Amino acid sequence: MRRFHLVAALFLFALTLPYLWALATTPDGFIYGGLLYNPDDQNVHLAWARAAFDGQFFFRDFFTTENLNGETPLFTNLFCWLIGTLSRITHLPLVVVYHLARVVFAFLALRWFFALCALWTSDKRARFLALVFMAFSGGAGWLVFLFPNRTWIDRADGNLMMPEAWTFTSALIFPLYIASMALLIFVFLQVELARRTSRMKHAIFAALAAFLLTNIHTYDAIPLGIILLAWSVKSTPLFGRTFGEERISSRLSRLAPIVALCGTIPPILYQLYVFKNSSEFQIKALTKTAAPPLGDVLLSYSPLLILAVAGLILSRKMQIGRVALLWFLVTFLCVYAPVSFSRKMIEGLHLPLCFLAALGASALLDKVSVPMARRALAAIGVIVLSTSSFNFVAWCLSNASDNNRSRTQFLMPPLYLARDDHAALQWISANAPQGRAVLCLPFLGNYAPRETGRNVYVGHRWETLNFGRKLADTLRFFGLGESIRQSNMEADQARRFLRDNRIGVVVIGSYEKDFGARLPLNLKLLHQTGNTGVYAVE
Repeated sequence: MRRFHLVAALFLFALTLPYLWALATTPDGFIYGGLLYNPDDQNVHLAWARAAFDGQFFFRDFFTTENLNGETPLFTNLFCWLIGTLSRITHLPLVVVYHLARVVFAFLALRWFFALCALWTSDKRARFLALVFMAFSGGAGWLVFLFPNRTWIDRADGNLMMPEAWTFTSALIFPLYIASMALLIFVFLQVELARRTSRMKHAIFAALAAFLLTNIHTYDAIPLGIILLAWSVKSTPLFGRTFGEERISSRLSRLAPIVALCGTIPPILYQLYVFKNSSEFQIKALTKTAAPPLGDVLLSYSPLLILAVAGLILSRKMQIGRVALLWFLVTFLCVYAPVSFSRKMIEGLHLPLCFLAALGASALLDKVSVPMARRALAAIGVIVLSTSSFNFVAWCLSNASDNNRSRTQFLMPPLYLARDDHAALQWISANAPQGRAVLCLPFLGNYAPRETGRNVYVGHRWETLNFGRKLADTLRFFGLGESIRQSNMEADQARRFLRDNRIGVVVIGSYEKDFGARLPLNLKLLHQTGNTGVYAVE
């Protein structure tokens, strides 16, 4: 446990320091938004939390305007609801509660994974290595100089970074992702405990965790359900005796996974109901997120995969790693399932791979007779496996240093909001009418829902329905149509555009002025802070 607490302290320190650095280096005249990497997706989760802060349990899509026609929202996310509710109760800012949840679930994921590894193997070195691999290891993206034309899913400067494919990047960036991983681990841990102790309470705990997991990240329920079904089949050859399994009730062995599986059913049925009855949810659910080429994913995971293969070969007589192997194989196959959201099911794949890789590393280290040499080799291996993770941190801080200006062409929102822009959003939050949308460029628009609790006309490439058309209309309204080779709006067109889309206020902020935006008609100035103006739409 001393080793565990040392790793946990280093893990949480590594997850916290980049944010403290970004906060400490906030440029003059700016407010730090509390995020790193891509703020656009995180602001979606914070917008849901803002809705909960405002007392809502069901959330609409705040990044589009189609639902302002009175449509009843059906979607909910218990994790974001908890963040918003705690923020309201404690009076802490949303983003502070957001990060507290991230750190708490990062610790729980680490603790539960360590406990699960203790059930799966008596090899203390393998347990420790699995813990370290889970906390810090990343992919092989640092080999880009050898394979320059590959899709590295661990390189943020590539064409498809997938933070959910790794524990460290998930814990660093997305509280929702690390919470999902922690719950996934907890389900496996409680099922194992139910099988070993013959106490049904553990199976019930697993079902409750599966219920929450399926609500907050439904994609995980598909591979989890398949694994639990296989686990419940007594004759499955993948499940023999493992460490500590001398006396397992065959009845409970089959029943515990089924009980856990039952927890996934109500949220799945409700998500199907939402899919059927919410057009905006249906459109987003059907958005294709295809997995990268198979070879590229295998190459990205290659260092851990090599160790995992060694572990399976060298420890085959120990009958350990079988559940982890099934967990890995099922999840990996689901990533390439013929469904639109297949790529999103990769979450959690890193976890069983870390355990299998630790078995391999421990078995290989056993062949080194000199203790100092064993320690040196283990340290070198951990450093090599962690290279990608810390490259990701450096990349995030590099983008923070220029406030994502180098990514403006990709419409990536800033990490630091101009103080005047931030003040305008706070004014809108307190004074603008409900049921009306905010119009501005998507750089500020991405922050508008979380800061104001109002819809924005265009704010997110995937959450804003018909994003391309709406972005073009926004540019034409602001007199920037020539940038997309379209004519700008005349006054009558602009009035009709504002009315038809239920827009209540227009913001001319720092980004709008940088691009030379201007209003096509006279609007009443409601609020002015420095260079940022908020205009009323009658």
